[in-house]
Amino acid sequence: MSTVANDYTQDGPEAVQIASVIPYYPFHGVPRFYDISGMTQNPAAFQLCIDIFVKRYAGLAVDAIAGLDARGFVLGPPIALALKLPFIMIRKKGKLPNAVTGEEYRKEYEGANSNGGDELCISRTAIKDGARVLVIDDLVATGGTLIAAVDLLKAVNATVVECACIVELKGLGGYQKLQAKHPGVNVWGLISEDVLNLEGTIN
Repeated sequence: MSTVANDYTQDGPEAVQIASVIPYYPFHGVPRFYDISGMTQNPAAFQLCIDIFVKRYAGLAVDAIAGLDARGFVLGPPIALALKLPFIMIRKKGKLPNAVTGEEYRKEYEGANSNGGDELCISRTAIKDGARVLVIDDLVATGGTLIAAVDLLKAVNATVVECACIVELKGLGGYQKLQAKHPGVNVWGLISEDVLNLEGTIN
């Protein structure tokens, strides 16, 4: 089986370039909420980010790309198209017909359900038995959403190859929490909070 490329290291020159257009704001009770729309509004930075993900995973045996609701839907499709792979939406509960719903999970801010949590769902027709899936999201913080996604994919008999994010907030320990529950699943993040220093201006 092919292994992932190691051309791009976390917080390397390309990562710093992309980080320079990602601002942070206080939001949902989180002091530094990183807003990737700063990157998507910058075509050069957005293209660079997509190219990095495509190059990293081009040689890996993957059957599908799964993006997490909602910013994973921004990143996942261009990566999937470049790799000529299906794109699968993992959505919040109630957003898909004919779906399998996972267990409730918590994240760093309050969720949508009555308990302050969330649940994810996936179409029953999306995953072939034993499919190898790459999970894409914008950010890993406490790890709740990624853990819930991996739980759900394993429940439908998929194999998670890796979880890939633009930003990994190392100080919140999401990677360690995911590893504790799913030791065989790695997280790769291009950028850490160490180089995200653009304070957003609130008008």
